Amino acid sequence: MFKKISEIAIAWITAANPTPKQEELAKKRYEICKGCRYFGKSRPITGDEYCTECNCPLSKKIFSQELDACPKHNWLEVEKPYFKAEKTLV
Repeated sequence: MFKKISEIAIAWITAANPTPKQEELAKKRYEICKGCRYFGKSRPITGDEYCTECNCPLSKKIFSQELDACPKHNWLEVEKPYFKAEKTLV
């Protein structure tokens, strides 16, 4: 559970001040999300876009520093060039 909390915290921090590469990857992930059947356009209270599978806000989830952070594994193809062999963001 601590690993998941850490992943979420790092994604929120990264979203606040991403590097150009992190921004580029986030945009590619977001494009995939927009075409996914689990794309939620608007949460009832906050109105933000979210993943209906994991309930994460997309504006932060797309900045995850984890390889294969999408619960449906939809990001893997676009992520590969951004991660080293040990699954850390380049």
